[in-house]
Amino acid sequence: MTPWSDLADHWRSIAEVPVYETMTEQLDTPCLVIMPDEPWIEPGGFSIDTERYLSYAVVTSSEAKSAQERLHRFVHFIRHHLPEGWAFESAAGPAQREHQGITYMAAECRLTFSQCTEGDPYEGGSSS
Repeated sequence: MTPWSDLADHWRSIAEVPVYETMTEQLDTPCLVIMPDEPWIEPGGFSIDTERYLSYAVVTSSEAKSAQERLHRFVHFIRHHLPEGWAFESAAGPAQREHQGITYMAAECRLTFSQCTEGDPYEGGSSS
């Protein structure tokens, strides 16, 4: 397992929307998408690495007012449902985004994950 797949599994267990661990060819909206951010991984002090991720709350853009309200709820879901080791940094305002020729409304959230690098639980594991 990886930090982002662990987070996706956590959200899937409590959310009633699809959660994607990366951008896919097709999105079933509403949904949440988790992707690496820049810089992705940085070493820290005391054997702690910091990893940065973007989480997108995505809805259809057909009804802008209700889309914005739904994005607001999703951003607060993301903020308040992070497991241990994860931190919410910020959320950008709703914006139209195009993916595979379809326009969506999305809100981008910046997240960080910190883990101890000694005895790395992901070392030698599968990268699913």
